[in-house]
Amino acid sequence: MDTMAVEGHDHQEMMEEVKEADIPVGIEEKLGNHLPDVMFTDSEGNEVSLLELTKDTPVMLLPIYYRCPDVCNLLQGGFASILPSVALEPGKEIKIISLSFAPEEKAKDAARAKRNYTAMLDDKFPPEHWTFLTGDQKSIDAALGAIGYTVQKQGKLWAHPVAAIAVAPGGKIVRYLYGTSFLPFDITMAGTEAAQGKTGLSIKRLLSYCYNYDPEGRRYVFDILRVSGFSILGFVGIFVAWLIFGGKKKRR
Repeated sequence: MDTMAVEGHDHQEMMEEVKEADIPVGIEEKLGNHLPDVMFTDSEGNEVSLLELTKDTPVMLLPIYYRCPDVCNLLQGGFASILPSVALEPGKEIKIISLSFAPEEKAKDAARAKRNYTAMLDDKFPPEHWTFLTGDQKSIDAALGAIGYTVQKQGKLWAHPVAAIAVAPGGKIVRYLYGTSFLPFDITMAGTEAAQGKTGLSIKRLLSYCYNYDPEGRRYVFDILRVSGFSILGFVGIFVAWLIFGGKKKRR
């Protein structure tokens, strides 16, 4: 795959560095917000409206930059690998938009990315339903502001969060899915809920309660102690409430 190689680059290390330097990078969820009606350029050099692209179909929006040496490629590659297994009809029930937040990138960068990732689809997901966009700073700022997505330039690279955003027909933001890899079920559910315009609990928030991240295996593992602890505390709380209010009723 055609990407800009950066020797020794570590996305997680960069994120830790900007955090320590108190540089704002991250996501403030904007559930219920709408995408702005701003113009971008697609991989063929056509001017297109971001809002128009979401007019009739649920969209999975991928904020990335095409010259990213690692996680953006993992995110888009992950989508390319699972889209053929997603139980939604391309073009009617789901579309994908890769949106570059790097204003220096142009249509040729989007075109190269489209060739790479659509080749991975092996004709099992129509490439016309995956749009690759670039834009100027004004359009980028408007789009990122609407989804609460903050990035910062660090030399030739960008420090940025990693997520896919589910968007309902008409541009309403309904769900955030964090990380670089998902199951077909995750995308199917996000697309189904987007079609109904429902806002949902982000996967990241759910994981934070029930799962811990395993850095060696680079995956989330079920935290049975934490879940059991919450369950026990909940049971104790209910029991204490029953003793207090049940006792009052008996005394009466």
